[in-house]
Formats: sequence, C-alpha cells, structure tokens
Amino acid sequence: MRKKLVAVALTTSLIATAMPLQAGAEITREQVQQQREKKGELLESKSKYTEEINKYKQEIAKMTEEKKKLDVKFAPQQKRLKEAQDQRDKAWDEYKKLITRLYQQGENQYMAMLLSARSFNDFLHRFEIVRIMAKADFATVERYQERLKMVKKETGVYDKLVSEIQKKQDEINAKNEKLLELMKKIDSNLAAIQDWEEANEDEILQINLDDWKSGKLRFPYTGPLSRPTNTRKTSGFGGRFHPVLGKYKKHEGIDFAGPLGTPVRAAADGVVVASRPSSGYGWLITIYHGQYNGKPFFTQYAHSFPGQVKVQLGQEVHRGEQITSVGNNGRSTGPHLHFEVRIGQGERPPAYNPDNYIKY
Repeated sequence: MRKKLVAVALTTSLIATAMPLQAGAEITREQVQQQREKKGELLESKSKYTEEINKYKQEIAKMTEEKKKLDVKFAPQQKRLKEAQDQRDKAWDEYKKLITRLYQQGENQYMAMLLSARSFNDFLHRFEIVRIMAKADFATVERYQERLKMVKKETGVYDKLVSEIQKKQDEINAKNEKLLELMKKIDSNLAAIQDWEEANEDEILQINLDDWKSGKLRFPYTGPLSRPTNTRKTSGFGGRFHPVLGKYKKHEGIDFAGPLGTPVRAAADGVVVASRPSSGYGWLITIYHGQYNGKPFFTQYAHSFPGQVKVQLGQEVHRGEQITSVGNNGRSTGPHLHFEVRIGQGERPPAYNPDNYIKY
C-alpha cells in the first residue's frame, strides 16, 4: 500500500510539472529534451495505469461470473423464498381483512355472533370463541412466517456471498475511479506537450536532425508497439521461401497485405530518422523510438511510393499518426506493408520479431 501511495504521489508531482513551455518563444535543445523526457515519463505512467485498469476490469468480470454461478446454484432456494414470502403476505393480508371486518362491519360473521348473544354470560362465551377463531387465523400467519424464516436461513449463505462480492467490486471500482482521474490529467498534459511540439515543429525538426547526426538524440522507449495498419497479417518473421527470389531466405519482418493506399501508422512515438528509396524495400521509412535496454530501438516501414509519404526527416511522430500508405513499390508481389523492428547500433542493426513487441 505504501508503495502505491508513493507511486501516486510521484505521478501527481509529475503531472503538476509536466506543463510545456509557451509556444512562440525561441526554443533550445535542452527544452526539447526536457519536454521529451516529461512525455516519456507520462507515457510510462499511463502504460502502468492502463495495465492496472485492465486488471481491475478482469477482476470485475471474474466477480460478475461468480455472481452468475451463485444465482444458478441458489436458484431453488430463491424460488422457495419467493413462494414463502407470497404465502406469508397472502395470509397476512387475509388476517388484516378479517380484523378490519371484525371491527368495522356489523354484518361480519364474528360480530354477528357476538351481537346475537342472549345474555352476558353467553356474550363472554361467544367472545371467547371469536378470540380462539381469530387466534387460529393469526396462527396461520405465524406458521407462514416461521416457514419464511427457515427459507431465509437457507438463503442467508447466498446473501453473505453476494454481499462479499459486491463489497470487493465497490473497493475495486473506487480504486479504478482514482486511476481514471489520474489518466485524464496525464492525457491533458500529453495533449499540451503535443500542442507545443506542433507549434514548434520546424525548430524541433532541425534540433532532432542535428542531434541524430551527432548521436545525441536520446530518450526512453515507450512501448509496447501498436499494430501499424489494420490490414491482415500474411507473413511472419523468420525463414521462408521468398516469393520473388524463389529461394529460402530469412524474412526480417512481418507483412500486412491490404488494398493500395490503406493508411500506415507510426507504431509508437518517435522521430523519423530515415525516409528514402531502398533496394528491394521500395520507399523505406525508419522511426527511432528511443533507448530500449540501453540500445536504440527502430521500426521500419517498406514498399510505399514516394508520393504516399506524409512525414519528413527529423519530424516527431505520435503513436497512431499516419506516416504513409500501403504500396507495391520495390520487390513485392502485391500491395502490402513490410514492417520491421531493429534494435542496436549501426546503419543496419539486428532485426527482431515484431510480434514480440506489438500489443495486438
């Protein structure tokens, strides 16, 4: 609990200090780096909170399923409880009508019996008979009431279990609401940072290019990756028979086939560090997503045509932002996106299976 309170306090402090600089003023490399670091910290917190919220959703779903099972298990008891309640209520209604008639209607059977007494002793005798008859009617109510108590005792186990489930659900919902409020504040600050980046896009682009060339462009990777396009996956990572070359060759990415012009989107926040023609790849876009376990993390998007490209070198892109479209440029048998993940130094770092980094 103490760790969670500390985490919330740190996040609250982070949110309070994450407001970006005013647009319009001349910006510096340090200011860009500062905003990028704040954005990375906010995204990391958002990712953690999203995981917690998803966990809460799973717990609520599990409890809802438990409640359904209890409803099925205790259905016979619930039916008997309803029947006993109806019988008790019916008997009680009849008894109340009896008393009402006894005291308000002169023609009532019991009242008539009393009024027809020939003497005072006869009246007392008849009154005792009426009392016994009324008592017998009330005894009927009591019998049904006792039966109701017995059935309620049977269903008491059900009520207790349902109450425990509801209590847990209420506690989880309260925690979830607090996280959702923090998420709103994080989203608000992320939007403010993005507005600042867009307002200073040209200056940031030049700073990014200079820093990339000098090896100073460093910020934390914020994964997991999102699916880069909504088209269907047609080829996986690893050894395969190449459909164009006609021989077995390692496939260093995964393919998504789809109609020409289907949007291709950035798999995560990052900076465009390459956008150029490449042998076999058609037009190749490379996005640097920051440092992952001490190594630079890149995604690459191949086979689009130059006219489809919507980004430029040094541009900061955001997860889900369209960067190009599905094309059929280069060594390709049909319109598709060839998507790669590369991690490490050098012009062509080692390729890794994108499926291990994408959250589908």
